[in-house]
Amino acid sequence: MKIYKYIGVALMVLSLGACKTDDLERDIDALKDRVTAMEAKVDRLNESMNMIRVALDGNKTIQSYTENEDGSYTLTLSDGNTITLTQGEIGATDVYQEVSISTDGNWVIGGVETEHRAVAVDGVPGVTPQFRLTMESEGKYYWEVSYDGELTWEEVKSQQGTRVYASASGSSSVAGPIASAAPNATGDKFEITLTGSGTKYEIPIVSGLACAITEPALEDGFWIVPTNTGATTPIDLKGEAVLISAPEGWTVTASIDNSNPTTLSVTPPNQDGAEGIITLQVNKGVYWAIDQIKVRSKKVITSWYQEFLAGAEIVVNDVTIKKGSADNKVLINEEEVDLKVSLISDDNAEIAEDGLYFIGAGLNVTYSNEGTGNKILINDSPTGAKPVVTCNTIFLDGNSFVCKNVDLIAKDVINDSKTNPFLIINNQNARYVAFDGCYLKILAKANQSMFLNTEEIVMESFSFCNSKMEVGRTGTYRILNMETDNLVTFPKVHVENSVFYASADAGNSNFKLVYVKNSNSTNAGITSFILRNTTFINTHYLGQGIVSGDISEMIVENNIIYADNNNNNVTVFRRRGNSQTADPFLQATDGKIAKNIGFINYTSLEGSKEFNLNLWQGNTPPLENAEKIQKLDASPFKSLDKSTGTYVLKPEYQGYGATIE
Repeated sequence: MKIYKYIGVALMVLSLGACKTDDLERDIDALKDRVTAMEAKVDRLNESMNMIRVALDGNKTIQSYTENEDGSYTLTLSDGNTITLTQGEIGATDVYQEVSISTDGNWVIGGVETEHRAVAVDGVPGVTPQFRLTMESEGKYYWEVSYDGELTWEEVKSQQGTRVYASASGSSSVAGPIASAAPNATGDKFEITLTGSGTKYEIPIVSGLACAITEPALEDGFWIVPTNTGATTPIDLKGEAVLISAPEGWTVTASIDNSNPTTLSVTPPNQDGAEGIITLQVNKGVYWAIDQIKVRSKKVITSWYQEFLAGAEIVVNDVTIKKGSADNKVLINEEEVDLKVSLISDDNAEIAEDGLYFIGAGLNVTYSNEGTGNKILINDSPTGAKPVVTCNTIFLDGNSFVCKNVDLIAKDVINDSKTNPFLIINNQNARYVAFDGCYLKILAKANQSMFLNTEEIVMESFSFCNSKMEVGRTGTYRILNMETDNLVTFPKVHVENSVFYASADAGNSNFKLVYVKNSNSTNAGITSFILRNTTFINTHYLGQGIVSGDISEMIVENNIIYADNNNNNVTVFRRRGNSQTADPFLQATDGKIAKNIGFINYTSLEGSKEFNLNLWQGNTPPLENAEKIQKLDASPFKSLDKSTGTYVLKPEYQGYGATIE
């Protein structure tokens, strides 16, 4: 039985003109006395409620008790908790009403029967009301009650449905929930009589009988136990024998030591979220003491390679990777492909083949593969340092490139003579290109396009989530590049909780997340586009848009655009680079655009110059009810390190932009 105590009290000292210091001190002392009196009254009431719970449940005994000078009793229960019990009146009050139990077993508060059970029914335990006082105005307090362990509170109402008030002083007193409490004549039982019903309960007094679990830190009322190590917590078991009840699949050990506390050891099944109740019962003669704790398993993964071999799913944004029907067969979103599966555990290893590679934490690896098959790179450790993978150009032809929790460095120069894009798709659409929890470094001499396609060849799904991209190139740099006059449409682009930042001092004002050729006069762009909680730091394309092209469906929320390197207006969305087309304005068919903020700043030789910051080109919004970007007068960052793209937001801008640990 856990004891809950709370009182909501606010102290207010009014301005007093020309009052003497001793008068003010007396007023403060009187106020403190009233507060102390109310705290004591609430404590006594809640102690009584806890004692009634013990009496109703019948699963605890009393180890020992002492009678205090004021007539109250201090009881030490078999679970180690102590309760100070005051019988009869619980203190002066004006209008406080009684607590009792109805014949149906429900709590009755102030003569009003509630729907909350006091006694267990069909194995469902009763609840224990807990009370507090809340201030309405100076010196005026009303009662509130909680039936769920103080998670929520509601007002105590009278039979007339009005709020029940209480004060620290008054001429009347009422009986508490317990009318009388005292040991019996033989001293082997403690007798408690309830006020409302007159029902009498007897709680055995058994010296040397204890069953107490010392609660560790709880989460939502559960003890979270990791699957890989299990957990322990101290216990105090005194008696003759212990019985253990545990959920299926859990291993639990506990032992009795009548002189010293011992340890409860718990090992959960190897699965996430397995829940149950562990119950310990200790007897001494015919008497039993019981304590219990709710447990929930938390699966701790130490190797994704081992999890993969065991059949677990590995999720990378919208892509699910799973073991196939045989070795070297892999399911990519339920489609089985032939693919080499390897664990890389050596530093400075070189990967030269297509495959699924689990790479040890912190290793340095070179990826020099010119094949066009599926390529999947995963940090084997869920918590360890990201491996660093230095890449030549990635080639795909109808296949996928998927990365999870790795650092990728795109080489500056290929064959010492030319630069190539990071990714080239040849003759068939790539299936999935996904980065999750990655860091992608684009060096200064990189090709101006990250992705290059031949005509009408795209990737079916591109996602960049929980990741950072450092753009070292100061000239033009484009992520999704559609430099063609033909219709080219990406079916799905998903960018979320990510940071794009220019590491060079000059920044990058020629950056495109999505680029459509200026002269393109046909529809080209994205069918479904999500841009959410993403931060752009000095990566933009001035007035020509960070994203250009046609977009059918777009969700754009909670993003940050920051630029202190611009010498022109900054626009996020623009249909095409060439604004002279017949219909230059972007028009989507579905989605949402809301809660985006930005700050741009530039100081020229002539001084500060004001530039526009627009979420879309022109006065026609892409969607009905689309919200314009909120242009800030000052930076949203409390601190900003532009060399690493890391920042701390000011409190008022929490929830905007990316949050990457």
